[in-house]
Amino acid sequence: MLWNGQLAISRNALDVLPSPGCCPISCCVLDCRIMRLNRIHYGWIMALVSAGIMAACSLSVYTFGVFLEPLEAVFGWNRGPLSLAPSIAYLVAGFLAMGTGKLSDKHGPRVLVSLGGVMMGAGFVLMSRVSALRDTYIFWGLFMGLAFACFISPLISTIPRWFAQKRGIAVSIQTTGFGIGAVVSPLLAQTLISTYGWQKAFVVLGVVAWAIIIPLAQLIKKSPADMGQRPYGESEDAEDQAAEVALEGVSLAQAVRGLSFWISGAIWFLWFFCLQAIAVHIVPHATGSGITAIAAASILSVIAGCSIVSRASMGFISDKLGARQALSLCLVLATLALVWLIFVREMWAFYVFAIAFGLAYGGIIPLATLVPSELFGTKSLGVIIGALMLYSTIGGAGGSPFAGYVFDTTGSYQAALPVLAVISLLAALLGVVLAKHAGKKTRDS
Repeated sequence: MLWNGQLAISRNALDVLPSPGCCPISCCVLDCRIMRLNRIHYGWIMALVSAGIMAACSLSVYTFGVFLEPLEAVFGWNRGPLSLAPSIAYLVAGFLAMGTGKLSDKHGPRVLVSLGGVMMGAGFVLMSRVSALRDTYIFWGLFMGLAFACFISPLISTIPRWFAQKRGIAVSIQTTGFGIGAVVSPLLAQTLISTYGWQKAFVVLGVVAWAIIIPLAQLIKKSPADMGQRPYGESEDAEDQAAEVALEGVSLAQAVRGLSFWISGAIWFLWFFCLQAIAVHIVPHATGSGITAIAAASILSVIAGCSIVSRASMGFISDKLGARQALSLCLVLATLALVWLIFVREMWAFYVFAIAFGLAYGGIIPLATLVPSELFGTKSLGVIIGALMLYSTIGGAGGSPFAGYVFDTTGSYQAALPVLAVISLLAALLGVVLAKHAGKKTRDS
């Protein structure tokens, strides 16, 4: 018996069926293609589409650090004030995340993600016209912040609704897209800057964002019910439980009454403080150590490349160990990497840091979805992730200008590195507390 979504596909397929007098072999081939299409659960298509959008979204995270030195050279701006631009973007995204999460929970993510694509492309194009520091705060801070708010909370809260089983694998596919984009983004930006200059580079990145995000956003669906399907892995005999599964979990008001919510918020605040400092300043830190510009940009690409491995495998790991236990391990690895960075001077040592930090970072990103869904369920996951995202964006907003201020004051980033290591250690300790939290899960209370 066909599901409604499968029946719809079959009806649409009738429009392209050959006439009764067609070749039997052609009819057989077409029938086989329709059967293969019917067997694909749309949840997997959603995961792949989200991965593509997240890959383009990485342009707004991994390219600003590459543009930092060209903008500084042309306009003479200090790195501390200039680093406020991505921090403003994080703050805007954080404060809007609960709203976009709630809208996505109610109406679906398609329109929001489309709007985010428009805003991101416009932000890049307008950055090519900056002439004053305040322009970067508007074109990067405001536009990228609005785009980020429209992407992250709606996308990462939608995928878990499509899966009753293999949820970790699906989320890993989604976040692996971000990792792949992060590998390409800094090298693409540096190549464009070296070849065409920073202004044309911004324009090209804007066109790329529009060309990828807006078309893919039209394929996004809110829930399996929109395609006449049930969540992947749900028993076919459990039709009466479909709505119940989709609405499993607690509200935001219930979540904030549990200790797990506040521990999670503190972890995200501390971790993203460190992450944003590294994302924006690792390239100029490396060039300040005598590394060439393209080699320094490759450090970000190595971080992102290694993150793909852990993003892709974290679904399996979290399904085996539990999301909170996996998070604890990743935070410990990130702390060890930041301690190592204090002593790094040579290119090979930067690559060792990049490998360890990338593996930790890549594991943490899908866990930002899996840990809340494990603790709080999927009923209000969009708004809960939006609330936790506020912690991460406030932390991230502080990390970049902190490192920039240290550089402007001391002439190097060396004094900032031990502080980042200590902050990461605090996050790791809280991760252990969250993993061993003895109370009942919030969603069961």
